[in-house]
Amino acid sequence: MQKMIYWGGQYLLAASTMFALLVCIDVFLRGEAFARIWPMSLAWSLMAAAIFVASRYYRSDAGALPPRRR
Repeated sequence: MQKMIYWGGQYLLAASTMFALLVCIDVFLRGEAFARIWPMSLAWSLMAAAIFVASRYYRSDAGALPPRRR
């Protein structure tokens, strides 16, 4: 159960951060209206977060270590 809470939290953190970043880029840099772009930004952030967290879960479950810095 603790593992599920951890990875669920990681997914929510990644999705919310990506959503905020995509909305800021669309609204402030591209000048789009929030009401028009939020559904697409939400969809992209949920898909990207799923891929990101799934890859991290796979690497942690397989026991892969992150690359060492020199």
